[in-house]
Amino acid sequence: MTVLNPYDRNRGFASLDALLCLVPLLLMLILIADAASSFMRSAEQAAHRQRVFDRIVSVADYTVKIGAARHEGGIRYPNWVDADAITAVYSESMRVRAGLSSLYIGLDEPDDVDGADGGFPICIYRLVVVGDELEIRKLRVCGG
Repeated sequence: MTVLNPYDRNRGFASLDALLCLVPLLLMLILIADAASSFMRSAEQAAHRQRVFDRIVSVADYTVKIGAARHEGGIRYPNWVDADAITAVYSESMRVRAGLSSLYIGLDEPDDVDGADGGFPICIYRLVVVGDELEIRKLRVCGG
């Protein structure tokens, strides 16, 4: 015959208390994991945007100083841009070299600046001199 101890009925209470304590801990753990995941996603997006910006700046600097700079008699004039050197072929070669998905290089405003169609979410410009009249214009470099 088994004798029941009057204190044995509290064992169920201790199990229920432990269970009720674990539920908030699990919810907090899930919340922390979700927050960490969200933080990592935003950090990754910010790092990608910074890499794209850095590449666009490099393309703009190269274009102004070397790629489309005016040459006369073996002398290169940085910031004096030869407008005829900025072609679709030049833009495409720079896009491939920079590893960008899209790139615009030109003296006029591009069609899709805001990136609504996935075009050019980042745009910068450099002040340059164009032509023999020494006209000051903006060289726009946009990409994504």
